Amino acid sequence: MRQFDLAIVGAGIMGLAHAYHAANAGLRVAVFERDAFADGASRRNFGMLALVAQSPGRQLRSAERSLACWQDLARNANVALHQAGCLFLARTPEELSVMSECQNASSTQDARFELVPPDALPDHAAVLNPKRALGGLWSPDAWKVDQRLAMGQIAGWLQSAHSVAFFTQTEVLGIAEGIVETSGGTFKAGHTVVCGGDEFGTLFPDAFRHAQVGRCRLQMMRTRPQPKGWRLPPFLLGGLSLTRYEAFAACPSLPQLKAHQEKNRPDHMAHGIHVILAQEADGSVTIGDSHAYDGNWSAESSDEIDRLILEEALALVDLPEPEIAERWIGHYAHLSGEDALIVRPDPNVTLVTMTNGQGMTHGFAVAEDVIRTVFD
Repeated sequence: MRQFDLAIVGAGIMGLAHAYHAANAGLRVAVFERDAFADGASRRNFGMLALVAQSPGRQLRSAERSLACWQDLARNANVALHQAGCLFLARTPEELSVMSECQNASSTQDARFELVPPDALPDHAAVLNPKRALGGLWSPDAWKVDQRLAMGQIAGWLQSAHSVAFFTQTEVLGIAEGIVETSGGTFKAGHTVVCGGDEFGTLFPDAFRHAQVGRCRLQMMRTRPQPKGWRLPPFLLGGLSLTRYEAFAACPSLPQLKAHQEKNRPDHMAHGIHVILAQEADGSVTIGDSHAYDGNWSAESSDEIDRLILEEALALVDLPEPEIAERWIGHYAHLSGEDALIVRPDPNVTLVTMTNGQGMTHGFAVAEDVIRTVFD
């Protein structure tokens, strides 16, 4: 029976983050993935390390710790990473007011923001839709990862550089008293960390049920590659994002903006839509997303939600090739008021699930704390 110091269930970003820290600590690590590769939320996102979205203090420090790990992987594992920055575009006075307050507050906070007048917006993105743009808010604190390749690159490096054992297409059937039963055999582990994302039903369902964790479902899409030479360097967001991110929570006029949005954008608000655009290495543009919680959704994707997302996106940027090549539905675990769920259902087992949809931004910091706690 093969024996490891740490067994990890799930090869998404949370599983890989735990493997990264455990391997750096010199532990013998095995990662079990039931599919050929992780194809859930870790790949179905914007590839955004959103330091810009964090509230100053604990949240921002967590994101900065994770960024340092991504930078290490960029140097050593050939993970594509660059500082894209982030531009919020204001199209109403209410949005501009919140952006102005955020800039004024940033001089005494950790985050960095700069209010951008309309005539300077093209300096950050020349492809913006200029209609009704009143200005913008710029921050350099957003990094772009190639989310479609990063998981494979990290796994390959962990395997080659740290001898982490990967067992793909291997389902974990049960964990008890240091024994990990899988579809590929039985293993022994000093400790097991379960990083199953929003998969609550297979292993330790009672622990998840007791924690009252739920799911968030979102809709996203991606265009065909845009013409050569068309570039959207930063992440581009609109005013709907201001009422969703903790970075703006302390702005005095935020309640007025939310009331304005609920009155004038009721459909967007009802579906939890805030639009992010991110251009990928092949020239395509990832666009999203909506948010529906705890089963409050239909079985199929909604054409109306896709229409609302695309309508908002095209109000922010001129897309020469707006045809959508790919649509998908994503899910992640959600627990109101909590960034991460960490549960010990057994002395030798820890369940770790990001519950704020920001595993790419915070995953390495959360995993580092778990590994330190478990292995003293």
